[in-house]
Amino acid sequence: EIARIIGDNPIPLDHPVPHGHEFAGVVSEIGSGVSSVKVGDRVAVAPRTACGTCEDCLHDRVAQCPNSRGFYGVKLAGGWAEYCKVDEMNVVKLPDGITTFEGAFLEPLTVAVHGLRMAEFEPGHKTAIVGCGTIGALTLQAAKTMGAATLTAFDIGKHQLTLARELGAEYTVSTVEDWRGSANKITDGRLFDYVLETGGTPFTEKAAIELTSIHGTLTYIGTPFSDVLFTPQEFEQINRKELWIRGTWQSYSTPFPGMEWKIAAKLLRKIHVACLVDRLIAPEQIFETLEDVRQKKVHGKIMMKWCPEADKMPPLG
Repeated sequence: EIARIIGDNPIPLDHPVPHGHEFAGVVSEIGSGVSSVKVGDRVAVAPRTACGTCEDCLHDRVAQCPNSRGFYGVKLAGGWAEYCKVDEMNVVKLPDGITTFEGAFLEPLTVAVHGLRMAEFEPGHKTAIVGCGTIGALTLQAAKTMGAATLTAFDIGKHQLTLARELGAEYTVSTVEDWRGSANKITDGRLFDYVLETGGTPFTEKAAIELTSIHGTLTYIGTPFSDVLFTPQEFEQINRKELWIRGTWQSYSTPFPGMEWKIAAKLLRKIHVACLVDRLIAPEQIFETLEDVRQKKVHGKIMMKWCPEADKMPPLG
């Protein structure tokens, strides 16, 4: 959301709706034909809309559906409101015992799960996470639960690397130091079988190629917001190492919203999320919080709580 509100990728002005595509809540009312949830259920929302009937929707390309009406929180009214009206197919019931606070992490966790699925990730291999923001931290945890042999986290920030170690990374590497030397030392010069790039910066997009082993798999989860320029020598590594490179977009598969949402819902019990949150705010605090973001005073996810009587929040940070 931040990049779309105060960054270089703004939401079009013809979409004057409440933002928020990562959210969860309690069902307060249902339509006459709704059968999958009932009033009082805790649910998260799969924010993308899809027709479910086109060739792409029927063949595991749901994120490329040409008939989408847009995203809840972008073109359609989203979670930055006390109530949000969504289609039944977009509602995902949370497992028993999962709070709405935890459920708000379901959507970003599905992005991590989708990235691992697109990588055709298999257990028992050396794995690197390049970029350890919220998506990186969730990808790291998902890869660990799925059996990565060793996990190495790369990031520029000390806080992110400390957190990555706490979340299960065997190795953490600062990219302001000799990250190439560290990668070779950790892997005995073989580099990483799986590399998952989540930073979306020119540096991380290019470094990920260097870190991938011969015949290794590199999966791009992060979305760049500026040009990424390669020298011939940098790009040639793709050819020389015969890399398998996959791009990922969002977190959907057939049937909508896809197996990623079922897998992520089960994983939520094993995923640490409170440590990824910088602060919990009331709606009226949003403008001062966005200013703190602009001033780089926020280090983690911002959570907005509409109902003071909602689930008790865990300790943050």
